[in-house]
Amino acid sequence: MAYSAPEEVIPTDYRQDYPDFPAYIETPSIPYLLDAVIDYNKDRFGGQLTFRAPNSKVPRVGPDASIEERITYILQSEINPGLAGHGGNCALVEVVEDEEHGLTAVLKFGGGCQGCSAIDVTLKQGVETTLQQHIPELRRVIDQTDHTQAEGAYFK
Repeated sequence: MAYSAPEEVIPTDYRQDYPDFPAYIETPSIPYLLDAVIDYNKDRFGGQLTFRAPNSKVPRVGPDASIEERITYILQSEINPGLAGHGGNCALVEVVEDEEHGLTAVLKFGGGCQGCSAIDVTLKQGVETTLQQHIPELRRVIDQTDHTQAEGAYFK
């Protein structure tokens, strides 16, 4: 959240009117603000503005979300929390489709996953299985990571 000067408002910003002021929200930020609460609590020093947004890191995606948005949502909400236990993470690089393999998600692993000797098992039995459970049209998941760099790998 940031404060902006009136001249920084652009026509595509969403306007929310309140009794004493209007608030403007960048349109791409709206899904991140679902269920957000902004509160002002007075204290002996004046007060404090608090902002709680449970979807600020992983916004919910709707039924009309793109395949990339749905994959990213599953990676962030279900897969990366598990990988984080080993200091790892993964991100979507791109989605490609061809006649031979169908719809393919290309991922890149980082942290403890980069160079990990168990990455093939993690990819096929963990990541690919989970993604296909949620996104049935996804045919396969491949890894684009250079695993020769194994400096911080969880398993060497």
